[in-house]
Amino acid sequence: MGTPLHLQILERPVTSILITLCTSVWAWLNHRHLGYQDVGLSHDLVIHNRQFWRIVTSQLSHVDYIHLLFNMTSLWSLGGFEQGGQNSIVVLQQSPWLLVGSGLICLAIYHAAVYFFHKEHYRHVTAVGYSAVIFGWMALLSARGISNFSIFGMVQLPMSLAPFGALVITSVIIPQASFIGHLSGILMGYLMAYVLYGLTVNLWCSLALLALLTAGCVYSLREHISVPTAFHVPNIHLPNFARPTLPDADIESGADVALLSSQQGSHQ
Repeated sequence: MGTPLHLQILERPVTSILITLCTSVWAWLNHRHLGYQDVGLSHDLVIHNRQFWRIVTSQLSHVDYIHLLFNMTSLWSLGGFEQGGQNSIVVLQQSPWLLVGSGLICLAIYHAAVYFFHKEHYRHVTAVGYSAVIFGWMALLSARGISNFSIFGMVQLPMSLAPFGALVITSVIIPQASFIGHLSGILMGYLMAYVLYGLTVNLWCSLALLALLTAGCVYSLREHISVPTAFHVPNIHLPNFARPTLPDADIESGADVALLSSQQGSHQ
């Protein structure tokens, strides 16, 4: 008899949180009737319009239910690597690197396709989904010698073939799937395994990455969200009082000057 689901969730806390987050984002997008253009990764929107936040939102967002189901099932299968303890910290620490790195590699490939191979349609190709991070984990785990990977709990693949096998299966099941996005995740996974491993396992480097990521998102959001910088204060109209006749005219004239000055000041 297998391990009960609630115990598996406790054994894979980071994976469970990520699945909950992606599912919640999918539900919110559908509730708000938002689509690819609203949250997806696009060459021109990120590079020319400086909407850097799309590097994050695109990978946490799913528009199609089948796409969400496939990705979350694959993520759950990979979550067996976590099993609590130290591996949870590894997943938590290295997932942001895969998310940011695969997004940047994808943009770099789009950029090369546009400017070196004159494939203008890549300016507007829009990608969403957590697939790139999942494919990155497959590549990373294959480099670490993990033996096999289960797709949908039915197909067992050697981990060395898992990234490319899953790439083919995804393309068949979901024809609209981004081949370049998935390939970007694979490249980032191998890059982390063989080149950037020292950086990605360093806590301070990971915190610095999160700080830069947060700053970039805040900066780009600030440019695209209108925030009022001044508040309009309505004019205050003071009632006109009848001018009494008093012996001391100098005092009254001084009071009138003060009142007039205050009225003029309120209109400036």
